[in-house]
This record gives sequence, C-alpha cells and structure tokens, in this order.
Amino acid sequence: MTRKMRRIFAFSIAALLVVGIASGVVLAKKTTIVHWQHHSPARKEMVEAFAAEFMQKNPDIDIQIESIPETDYFQKLLPALAAGAGPDTFQIPAGQVSSYAATGVLQPISPKVTTAAQIEADFVPSAVKRLKMGADYYGFPVDTQTIVLFYNPELFKAAGLDPAKPPQTWAELIEYAKAIHKRDANGVTTQMGVATGGYGPVLASLMLQNGASLWNSATDLPDFSSPAAAEALKFATDLVTEYKVEDRQMGSRWNAFRQSKLGMVFAHPAMIGSFRATVPDLVYNIAQIPAPKPGGPRTTLLTSWAYVVSKKAPSEAASKWIAYLTSADAQKRWITKTGDLPTRKALLDLPEYKNDRLLGPCMESMKNSVPAPWTTRRLDDELLRKAYELVILKDESPEKAMKWLSEEAIKAEKEQKALAKP
Repeated sequence: MTRKMRRIFAFSIAALLVVGIASGVVLAKKTTIVHWQHHSPARKEMVEAFAAEFMQKNPDIDIQIESIPETDYFQKLLPALAAGAGPDTFQIPAGQVSSYAATGVLQPISPKVTTAAQIEADFVPSAVKRLKMGADYYGFPVDTQTIVLFYNPELFKAAGLDPAKPPQTWAELIEYAKAIHKRDANGVTTQMGVATGGYGPVLASLMLQNGASLWNSATDLPDFSSPAAAEALKFATDLVTEYKVEDRQMGSRWNAFRQSKLGMVFAHPAMIGSFRATVPDLVYNIAQIPAPKPGGPRTTLLTSWAYVVSKKAPSEAASKWIAYLTSADAQKRWITKTGDLPTRKALLDLPEYKNDRLLGPCMESMKNSVPAPWTTRRLDDELLRKAYELVILKDESPEKAMKWLSEEAIKAEKEQKALAKP
C-alpha cells in the first residue's frame, strides 16, 4: 500500500467514525454471555424467550443459549470448566455451589447488580442458604421443588372420605390409604391407596419432619443413624410391607395416578406441569404432606439448582442476566410453564397463588422447607432409595438399613469434598 493510499484509508476510517458518532450508531463491541442449560423442551423455550427479552432491554449484551441433555450435561461442563473454557453462566445443583466455588471456577454475584443483604431480604432463606460462601452469594436459585401430597378427590368420595379434608397425620394417611386400596378376588391390587415410590426426597422429608437432622455439624458429614430417621424409613416401608397400601407390582406410580388408579402420591409440584401436558382432564388436589403426629411439623426437603457465573465471565453483565432469569416476573412465568416454585418471599402470599387449590399448598410448603445439607448428588435419590429397598427387598430392619446409609453417605460426601479441593 502506497503512502497516498494509506492516507486515503485513514481519512476514510476517520470519516466513518465521525458519521457513526453523529448518527448515533454505536460501534462498541457487544458483551457476549454464553449460557448453558440442561435441557427440557419447556425450559429451553422459556430461557430462549427470556434471552430475547433481556437483549431487547440490554442491547449491549448478547446472550447465546446452549441447551444440553442432562445425561450429557456434566460430561461436557466439567472438562470445559477445567480447561478454563465453557459457559459464562450455567446451572448446577445448589448443593454443588460450594464445591465449584472452592475450585475457583465461580465468581460471586456482582454487588453492582444486587447485594448480599438484598438477596437475603428478597429470597426464602432455605432457597439461598447453600449459595452463600463467606459474605458473598454465588448464585440465584432455580428449579426449586418441595414435596407435597397429590390426591384424587373422586377416589376419596368413592371411599367415603371428604376431599376437602386430606390426611393431616401419618396415621390418617394409612387410614385413608386402606379405605381407597382395592384388590380383586385373587388378591391382585386394582386400585392403590398411596405411593412414595421410595423416592429419595420423599424419604428425606419424612425423616426431617420426624426430627432427624440428617447432618452431623461436628464432623460436617451426613448422619442418618438417629432413631427418628429409622422410624421415618419404617413408616415409608410399612406402607408396602405391613399395611400393603402401596403395591410395587402396580408399576409406575405416575401412570397409576394418571389413570385414576392411585389415591395419593408424594411428589414434587413440578408434576402439575406434567399432568397438564399429558392428562389435562385429570382432576386432583394437592395438600402439604401429613405430619408424624397431630400438630406436628410439615417440614419438606427443598431441592433446587442454581444459576451461577463462571470465573472468566464479565461479572456485571453475567450477574445481570441470571438475576433477570430469577426475577419476580420470571418466577411467575416459571410457575405457569414448568411448575417450578418461586423463591422470592413476595410471591408466596399473592392471592392468585394462595387461594389456588393446587398452588396454595405448594406455597405453604416453601415456608416449611429445609435445604438438603449434603453436597454429594448420590444422596439426592440413589442412596436413600437403596436403603429403602434393603428393607423392602432384602428384609433388612430399618435400623440396619440406616446404618448402611450413614456409612455410604459419609463415603460419598468425602469423595465429593475431595473432588472440590482447589
């Protein structure tokens, strides 16, 4: 390029800059936020809609969504983070936040977006407890679920039970289940009374409401060895083995409930969305889970994930994006589309939810929720379910099953903590 050509090129660039500034054209480069999400059709659609709205309101930020099947999610996420690459914002189980933060792959929420004091004022304590390290919060809660009791009012009526009065205690639950349960002339179950499915969060909820802490604060490790925990496991397994009001030969408890062949089922509120999509005409009600004794606590395990910001991300823009995903308006839409419960205090007592026969009990369950204290995902379901099956299938005593569970839970938690060492 000749000297004359260089002068002409420089003059042209300068002229373009002047024209751009004069016409109000923004020539600055956008901030790009790459967001990873574990996939479900409803969730993908929601996040993409939020991204479009967010970018319209924040034209200087570009959100790029990647929705990944959960079976592949961590196999892709962990190597990417280890290599210093991967997403700017992503979701992980709330119990894993401390592990990720300890390895240095996360950064706290930018105080320019919201402060720790604001988070504590706005959110239900149980939903953000696992997201705080030191003085900082490292994420916002999402995919929040408790355990509630779904029940079929028509089967209640047929059994002579009042659908307006769901069971309030464990003893009443057994009584109701016996009234609903039916068998044919050969003793084969044709209609089931109740089901827990041996699902980990259900079992943990029963233990917590029976007074078991499930955690040893002195050792900072799981503890399922208390008599209260064994008693709760016995209650759940007795439904199968002693009272015979839960019959595993019936197959899927969800299919049974959809077909109106199951009176009551312990479940996450997210099943509301599933039932709407698969059996929109199904009639059912929801109640808080029964207490062990009259007037007892309705404690339920809170399970959730968290939106977090990677260490390499532009702090303010990334924090602003995930705050938008969990804003009050966004949470109201999550309830409608996916059944995820709100974690902002202001939403729990809104008349539109409080007076709703399905959502009202779910909102109350949030007030009675306790976050899972462990870090290992093996306690989310796998190990608790195996303890349940030791009693159901191997005829072990609940006490021995809980001793086994405590030992395995400690091993799993130690393994997870070893992985989290920076």
